[in-house]
Amino acid sequence: MSHIRIFLIGVFALLIVACQPAEEPGPAAPAEPPAEPLAQTADPIEPEAVPGDCQLNMGWDPWEPYHFAAAGGGVQGLDIDLVELLAAEAGCEIEFVQGNWASLLRLLSVGELDLLPGATHTPEREAFAHFSRPYREETFFLYVRDDDAEQWPEDSLAALLESGFRVGVTQGYIYSEDVNTLQMSPEFQDLFVEAAVGELNFTHLLDHRIDGFLEDPFVAAAIQRRRHWGADIRPLPIDLGTGEVHFLFSRQSVDERIVDRFSQALQLIREDGRHEATLARYLDD
Repeated sequence: MSHIRIFLIGVFALLIVACQPAEEPGPAAPAEPPAEPLAQTADPIEPEAVPGDCQLNMGWDPWEPYHFAAAGGGVQGLDIDLVELLAAEAGCEIEFVQGNWASLLRLLSVGELDLLPGATHTPEREAFAHFSRPYREETFFLYVRDDDAEQWPEDSLAALLESGFRVGVTQGYIYSEDVNTLQMSPEFQDLFVEAAVGELNFTHLLDHRIDGFLEDPFVAAAIQRRRHWGADIRPLPIDLGTGEVHFLFSRQSVDERIVDRFSQALQLIREDGRHEATLARYLDD
C-alpha cells in the first residue's frame, strides 16, 4: 500500500511540472538604429533625367558674334557661351564641329550631328529634330546714316518704301513674314538691294548706294565694334517683328530627356541672371 502511495505522489508531481507555463523569453536585443540617409546635393534638375554619358557634338558656321573662330583656336561667341552654360547645368560635354549651315543641318537630320544653335522652328524640321525652349529672340533693326535719320519720320518699312527708300538685305537671311511680303511685292522688289554678306550693307550705306539696311542688332554691334562705325550708323525706331530661336537636337542621336535637361537649364540661367548678362556683353560697345 505504501508503494502505491509513493507511486501516486510521483505521478502527481510530474503532472504539476508538466502543467507549468514555458519559460518567458528575455527582453529582445535592441534593434540596430536605421542607417542615416545619404546627403542629397541640391539640384533643380534631376540627375536620372540623363541616360548615361552625355557627350554631344554641336555644329557651327562662322557668324559673328554668335559663333566665330577664336584668336587662339577653337570657337567663341554668344551662342557658344550660352550652350556651354546650359551644358554645364545639364551635365553634358560639348564638342564643336565647323561646317556650313546646309551641310550641318543634313548631318543632324541623319544623326551624324547632335546639336545646332540658332534654329527657327518649322514643321519640316520637326520630322528629324527636337526643339529646345526658345533661348533668345531674333529681331532685325533698320539701320540708316546718322546724319539722315531725321529725314525718315515714317514709322513703318512699307511707308518708307513708298517714298522710294532703298533697303539693303543679306542673301540667305530669313526676315519676318511682313518683310518677306514686301520683298515679294512687284511694287517694291527693285528697292531691295542684296549683299553677299552683312558687312557689305554697311559700306553700301556709307557710300549712299542704299538708304538703310536690315540687320540683327547683335551682328550689327559686332561689325560696328570691329570697323568703328558706331557713330556713323544708327537704327530707326521701326518695329520689324521678332522670332524665337531654338537649339535643334537630332531625333536620331539625342534622347528627348537630354533636350528636357537643356530646357530646365535654360530656365535656371534666366532666373539667376546669367542669361541676360551673357546677351548684354555682346551688345555693349
